[in-house]
Amino acid sequence: MSQKKVDQLKQDRFFKIWDILIYGAIALIVAAVFLAVFLTGDNSALSAVEGQYNNEPVFYYDFSSDELTVYMEDNVEYAYSEDGNGLMITFCIDGGSLTLPSDYNIIFIDKSARSVAVTESDCSARRDCVHTPAITDNSGVIVCTPHNFQIVPAGFSDIDGILPVG
Repeated sequence: MSQKKVDQLKQDRFFKIWDILIYGAIALIVAAVFLAVFLTGDNSALSAVEGQYNNEPVFYYDFSSDELTVYMEDNVEYAYSEDGNGLMITFCIDGGSLTLPSDYNIIFIDKSARSVAVTESDCSARRDCVHTPAITDNSGVIVCTPHNFQIVPAGFSDIDGILPVG
């Protein structure tokens, strides 16, 4: 490299004005997308939840009427807590013995807090569904991919496509 080119490189700035404008525009676009995703979620109070297996309804619970509807009766067992503020639902995929289930999810519905959580499952070593935060508003979803099971707020707009069918 000639001495003239070396001197020219030393005099040039690290960033040109167009570089800064392009990076600034990219940062603004990323910030706008971030805000659009997180500020447009439906954070209204949870009114009802639905459990689904292979996109078919398993159970439906309405907080306002305190009413549980079970669609897969052979696969679901439920019990209310002693204080009446909780509902424990055991969903057994194979429909076998609910006392010694295999492929099961245990769901806890806290009526006073209007929240739903998966408290126990035998889906995998990581058990992501158990570690997923409880659903407390209409923007939350709990998915157990190994069992093809999901819990969504009632009326969830994009229910198809969360889990693959079959």
